[in-house]
Amino acid sequence: MTEEKHKCENCNEAEFDTPQQLRGHQMKCRPKDNEEERRERVPFGSPEQKLGVKQEPGFHYRVFNDNWRKEPGRVKRAIAAGYEVVNDDLSGMNVGTNDDGSEIKAVLMRIPEEWYKEDRGRKARELDKIDEQIHGGKFDEGLTNTYGSVTIETKVNK
Repeated sequence: MTEEKHKCENCNEAEFDTPQQLRGHQMKCRPKDNEEERRERVPFGSPEQKLGVKQEPGFHYRVFNDNWRKEPGRVKRAIAAGYEVVNDDLSGMNVGTNDDGSEIKAVLMRIPEEWYKEDRGRKARELDKIDEQIHGGKFDEGLTNTYGSVTIETKVNK
């Protein structure tokens, strides 16, 4: 009675007597002549998105912090603004701690690109309004986020 040999599915060449030998080989074995099966190698320590997810076209993705004591309710406000939670395996990942030691969780969310651009345009118009008043020297009383004023005194020595 002959024992069944265990053949490597990656290289289709190596045969082993035991499944343990095969697993040891497969940890090092690279597929030959089939580059499509080979994963892209990402060097350890290189910059990468920690909450990377396959992004659908037409959406803008952003990570919001939930349970953040400094700015509570961010996720609820984002939902009210049109964002939706992206259900992926990494959402809810601990990204920090509050002063009291409680966890801050990351929540991956997305909004339609059209809405995102509308929001950005609205924000840019507000900033342009502030800049116009600052450069024109006319500060509206109801305007916030102004930089104040600057005065320069010069002394002439005779």
